Amino acid sequence: MNSTPDAHDDTPQADGDAAQTRAGQPDPAADSGATGPAAVTASVPVAAPVPGAVPAPAAGPAPVAAPAPKARKPLPQPVLATLLVGGSFGGIAAIMAGLLAVLSPTQEEVETARPVPGEVVALQGAGSFLPPTVGPGGPGTSLTAAAPTAPPPLPALQPLPPLTITTTTTSSSSSSPAKTGKAASAKPIRIRIPSIGVNAALGSVGVLKSGEIQTPSLNRPKIAAWYRLGPAPGELGPSVILGHVNTRSGAAVFSRLRELRRGNKIEVRRADGKSAIFTVDGVEQVGKTTFPTNRVYGNIATSGLRLITCGGVYNAKNHSYTDNIVVYATMTGTRNAK
Repeated sequence: MNSTPDAHDDTPQADGDAAQTRAGQPDPAADSGATGPAAVTASVPVAAPVPGAVPAPAAGPAPVAAPAPKARKPLPQPVLATLLVGGSFGGIAAIMAGLLAVLSPTQEEVETARPVPGEVVALQGAGSFLPPTVGPGGPGTSLTAAAPTAPPPLPALQPLPPLTITTTTTSSSSSSPAKTGKAASAKPIRIRIPSIGVNAALGSVGVLKSGEIQTPSLNRPKIAAWYRLGPAPGELGPSVILGHVNTRSGAAVFSRLRELRRGNKIEVRRADGKSAIFTVDGVEQVGKTTFPTNRVYGNIATSGLRLITCGGVYNAKNHSYTDNIVVYATMTGTRNAK
């Protein structure tokens, strides 16, 4: 005989043993007096349903009330104000950053607007308001243009009458007509401005075919030039002298012209041995596109002087400045040249 029971014999035997054990053991609920569902059913009779009656729903568990939401504590006023101010500044900073990103010049534009060495840059004046007269000028002063219809500035000192030129009459023979000529020329040959260290020789310029006044030669930056088609210094009317502010090689003759102020002296020596001494009346900076032609070249009742050079921003593409510096002066003295 095989000592190992067959698998098919084990299962029924195990079921029989388990059934026997449940049948032979007493009911634990009956012995302990437990009131489980089986005990209640056995001791309480179930009432028969009434025909047509609607059965009552089974009682469910009692609803549980939802907890009341917890009220939020409001932020203190100082904290709220700080948050509002911080948010406002943050928004402003973001807007400014965007504007700077849009408006910042490119590298090419920066190179274009870069001045050459020695340039003196000044702003022409903000807004649409222009003063009714030319300002006094001076170091550290922001030069502006006067209104287009403004007259030249009033003389700082009492003007002197214009200088006269002695003429002589010569005759080569009794049969030839008499010739009248100037005993000496009023052509200016030198200019001195002690307050800004100018002591330079003078050349002359005329007018281009375009009608614009010529500019002094860049090859001689330390020499200024007199506009020979206008009055000579000391004669009635405005005499005009031009000079460069700088060149690529450095400062030129009128590099410090914008530093002049009302009351400074200018001496112009003439070929006839006389020197006309002028006193500065005012200084202005004007745009070349709005140059005050009448104020600079217009007729006046005294012997005047106009000194002109460049100013403003240098445009590397056009090789020119945006503005002009103009000095107005009136003759207030004379002396014989040494």
